[in-house]
Amino acid sequence: MPHIESLYEVEFGDVADGGASYRNGGEFVLEANRIFGGDSGYYYNGTFSCDGEQIAADVKIVKHNPNWGNAFGDAAQSFNVRLQGTVNNTVIEGSMERLDRPGIRLPVRLTWKEDLPCEIPPP
Repeated sequence: MPHIESLYEVEFGDVADGGASYRNGGEFVLEANRIFGGDSGYYYNGTFSCDGEQIAADVKIVKHNPNWGNAFGDAAQSFNVRLQGTVNNTVIEGSMERLDRPGIRLPVRLTWKEDLPCEIPPP
């Protein structure tokens, strides 16, 4: 099994189709209980914790592309989500919910791509 601290492809649903499919995606890096990542419209920054096979994360989502819409269907420049999921070998599946719009949950899936290097080689 890969380390939890790795590079992941992230896919998530969209309110436009009722959250029925993975329509959006980007990249997540999980390292030292921190999350970094982004996509063509937003960057992600947050924290995560694991308890056995369960993972929970709080992530700030910030718009960097003025022409990009978000998966929750509004024009927010920044918002926070709570992600909860289950780790199953190379895939983490669960849901995410905006903290300022409780009750709207979208599916989320992280697929392992590569372990992070243990140390950075000298230049």
